[in-house]
Amino acid sequence: MQKFLELHPCLLPGAAGNVGPGGHHGPSFSAMIRQPPLQGLGPTRVPDFMWVRLDTGAVRPICIEIESPEKAWFNPSTRTPTASLTQAIDQLTEWKVWFDSPENQLTFAKTYVAPQYVNRPIEPQFVLVYGRDAEFRAASSPHTDFSYMRRKRDHMLRSHEHYFTYDQLTAEQEAGDYATLTREVDGWRLDSLPPTFTTGLSMTDLAVVIKDPSPVLSRTDLMSEERRAYIAERWKYWRQVALSEHTYFMPVGRE
Repeated sequence: MQKFLELHPCLLPGAAGNVGPGGHHGPSFSAMIRQPPLQGLGPTRVPDFMWVRLDTGAVRPICIEIESPEKAWFNPSTRTPTASLTQAIDQLTEWKVWFDSPENQLTFAKTYVAPQYVNRPIEPQFVLVYGRDAEFRAASSPHTDFSYMRRKRDHMLRSHEHYFTYDQLTAEQEAGDYATLTREVDGWRLDSLPPTFTTGLSMTDLAVVIKDPSPVLSRTDLMSEERRAYIAERWKYWRQVALSEHTYFMPVGRE
């Protein structure tokens, strides 16, 4: 599921403002960040995915933990959370504690937030994607009172947390342009571009941190060679635009 969602980030919650408060202005770099390092947390404690959403008045990191769709939420015999669910929720707690530190927030802003947004407050949200809806449906539930267990799941949510099953993941149309990035020691690595990717002024932040998308374009499915060549050409143009001294541009149709 990790590899699949890296190729299809439009399915991840938070891509289009459906997690947390409104005022959605899109994610930083128009991209989803895979397994973002958080200084001080070990490599197995980092989020599987993260949006850095640039909302009105705040920067909202959306840290996402995914678990297997085959895992159960509750033990049928005791109606208590399974050990794997408890462990997954503890992961969210680790991130909450990390973001509660002012020093960590400063580190986060320097690493993941564009300079023009670094003075905005950081208000993180935390997402768990876990299991299937079948556990809470009459025809397939292992629980004698499946509706009660669904309500219990809903009441487990704590502040700034959001729980989803895999059945609840839906593609967000406006996220069809979003890339997948990895943060490395010396900068950023482009991992994937969707076949629906379009060029224009909105891609300038991405073009600044990624000089050449050609290696990724060459392995992008459902994209013709002509389309790959066109995007590579326009990428160079918009990178030049972003790095130029000019501050105002007017689209003229060929973006």
